[in-house]
Amino acid sequence: MASLFRSISIKIFGIAAGLLALMIATSLVSASLTNQVHRQLRTLSESLVPLTMTLADLRSNMLTTRLEIARQEQVGAPPAACRVAAAKLSAEGDRLIVQAEALRALGAELAVLERNRLKLARLEGLIEAIDDEHGQLDALVLRQCANPSGSDAARLVNAEADSHVAELAARTNAVSAEISTFVAEGGRIVEQNQALAARANLALIVASALVGLLLAYLVARGLTRPIIRLQAGARAVQAGDLSSAVPVTSSDEIGDVTTAFNEMVEGLRSRERIKETFGQYVDPRVVSGLISGSTQSIAAGEKQVATLYFSDLAGFTSIAERLAPSTVVALVNAYFTEMSRPIREHHGIIDKYMGDGIMAFWVPPFSDASTQALEACKAALIQFERLEVFRAQVPDIIGLRRDIPQIAMRVGISTGEVVVGSIGSEIARSFTVMGDSVNFGSRLEGTNKVYGTNLLIDGMTRDRAGAAIEVREIDLLAVVGRNEPSRVFELAGLAGGLSDTTQALFDAYADGLSHYRSGAWMKAEKAFRAALAIVPTDGPATTMLARCRQLRAAPPAEWDGVWRLTGK
Repeated sequence: MASLFRSISIKIFGIAAGLLALMIATSLVSASLTNQVHRQLRTLSESLVPLTMTLADLRSNMLTTRLEIARQEQVGAPPAACRVAAAKLSAEGDRLIVQAEALRALGAELAVLERNRLKLARLEGLIEAIDDEHGQLDALVLRQCANPSGSDAARLVNAEADSHVAELAARTNAVSAEISTFVAEGGRIVEQNQALAARANLALIVASALVGLLLAYLVARGLTRPIIRLQAGARAVQAGDLSSAVPVTSSDEIGDVTTAFNEMVEGLRSRERIKETFGQYVDPRVVSGLISGSTQSIAAGEKQVATLYFSDLAGFTSIAERLAPSTVVALVNAYFTEMSRPIREHHGIIDKYMGDGIMAFWVPPFSDASTQALEACKAALIQFERLEVFRAQVPDIIGLRRDIPQIAMRVGISTGEVVVGSIGSEIARSFTVMGDSVNFGSRLEGTNKVYGTNLLIDGMTRDRAGAAIEVREIDLLAVVGRNEPSRVFELAGLAGGLSDTTQALFDAYADGLSHYRSGAWMKAEKAFRAALAIVPTDGPATTMLARCRQLRAAPPAEWDGVWRLTGK
C-alpha cells in the first residue's frame, strides 16, 4: 500500500483530481452566480411583471366598480340585478388582490438580496390596505343598489365612492411605483450579476489554468530532474567514470530506478576492482571475459592457431647472486613492468612470469588472427628498444654505481595450433595454452644461446608476418621431442629498417647457409668468414663457421642440411 501512494501514477492521478476539483469549484461558483441571475430574472418574469399587470387589472376593476356606483345613482337597477353585478365585481377584485399577494409572496421567495425581500415584504401591507379599500368600495356598491336613483342617499354614496377610489388609486400607484423601482434595480442587479459571473468565470478559469500549469510543472520537474541526473550518470558510466552516484530524491518508481542504477554502478565498480586486482595476476581482458561470460567457450577449451612468446634474462643467476633479495625483486619487477607494456599494447596475453622469464601468447578473440604474428614481432622489437632505456635505469634501481650487471634478454616466438582453455584443478586454474608449438617456442628462446642471437622466430611466424618484417634465416633445426625440422629466423626489424651493413651481413650469411646445406663446407666457410668481416661479432656466422670446420673434419655419412639439437 505504501508503494502505491508513492507511485508516479498516484501523483499524476492527484494532479488530475486537483484539476477536477478546481473545475468543479469553478462550475459551482459559476452555477451559483448563474442561479442568482436566474432567480433575479424569475423574480421579474414570474412575480413583479405579473404583479404590475395584476394591479393594472385591479385598477380597471376599481374603475368598473366606480362606474357601476355612478350608473346606479343615475338610472338605478333592480336590486337583485344590482347585487349580482356588485358580487361579480367584488369577486373579480378579490381574485386580483389574492393573485397580487401570491405574486408578491413569490417575489419575496425568489429575491436574491435581503433588501429586496424586505421591500417585497413591505408591499404586503399596501396590498392589505388595497384589500380594505376594495372591500369598502364593494360595500358602497351594495348600499347603492338599495338606494333609489337620484336620491340624496345615492348621491352621498357616489361621493363617498370617489374618496375610496382615489385612495385605492393612490395605493395601487404606490405599489406600482415600488415595483417599477424594484424592476429597475433588479435589472441593474441582473446586469451586475451577469458581469460578475463573467469575471468570476474568467478569473476561475485563469486561476485553474495557472494552478494546473504550476502543478504540471512541479510534477514534470520532479520527474525530469532525476531522469536528467540518471541520463548524466549513464553517460558518465558510458565514458568509464564509475566514481559518482546519482542522488535518490524521490521514493517513487524513478527513485527505485535510481537506486537500481546506483547498485548497478557499484556492481561495475566491484567488477573494475576485481579486474584491477586480478589484472595484476591475470590479463585484465581474460578477467573481463570470464566475468562477463564472453570467453566461456574458450575457457572450456578449444584448438586455435596462436602465436607464442617466451623471453628470459641472460645470466640472471649470476646477477641475482650479487644482489640482495629485495634488490633482486625490485630489479625483476621493474624489468617485468617495462617488458610487459609492449605485449599488452599489442594485444598479447601475458600467461605467466617464470622466474626471470615471461610467457605470453596472441590468440583470438583477444587479438586478430590475421595480424597476431606481426603484433608479437612488433612487441618483441619494441622490448629491445626499451631494454636500452631500462639498462640506463638499472643503477638507480639497484643502488649501485660500480660493477653494474649487464642486462640482456633472449626471445623466442613460434606460431602453431594449440589448445586454449582454463587449465588446472578444482582449487586453482590458469587461462593458458598447451601444445607442441608452446614447447617449440620455449626451445627457440633457449636456442638463442646456440647461435648467439637474441630474437628467434619460427617459419610459420615469419610466413604470417610476411613482408612487414626483416629477417635472416638462421638454420633448419630439429629440436628434442620434435621430429619435423623447422626453419628458424632471426627477427631484425620491421620492413625497410635494415642498414646497408646489416643487409650485406645477411646476404653473405645466406650465401654461406646455402653452401652449408648443400654440404660444400669450404665454400660455406668462406661465405661465413665474409660475413664476419662485415660484423666480426655476429653470433650466427661465428657458430656456423665453427660447425663447418667441424663437419669438414668429420663429414657425416648422410647430410640433409638439418641440425639436430640434443639438449633443451
